[in-house]
Amino acid sequence: MRGVDGLIRLWKWRLDERRRIVVDLEILRAGIERQMAGLDAELEHERKVATQNYTAGFGFTNYRRMNRERHANAEVARDETIDRIAAAQEEVNAAFRELKKYELVLENWERRERLKQEKREQDEMDEAGLQGFRRRQEQPGNPPE
Repeated sequence: MRGVDGLIRLWKWRLDERRRIVVDLEILRAGIERQMAGLDAELEHERKVATQNYTAGFGFTNYRRMNRERHANAEVARDETIDRIAAAQEEVNAAFRELKKYELVLENWERRERLKQEKREQDEMDEAGLQGFRRRQEQPGNPPE
């Protein structure tokens, strides 16, 4: 079943590739979430500075607006990444199902071949036993059973 072996190798490779994509997307999502947390921390720090320093307070409103825009853009990117992760995970599931299909084909073929081999061996043993019985019956002085 060389053809099935090749298909199994191909789908294992495809499954691994799709899993790598999911991992890469998860890393990207985590990076975006770290960026969002950094923006929140930065905003809080700037808020403290603005409350303590009168001149720094003048630019805080513009800074806060810019920070919120960057945060909103990061949220959109995170949501898009989550959608891409879901789609990539579905591709992983589809590749896994396809791989399992070929593995089951190979397993069933191997089981049938094993059963055929066992039947051949049993037939050979039966034939050898039958020939031994016939030889004993053909020897002079052996009564028929």
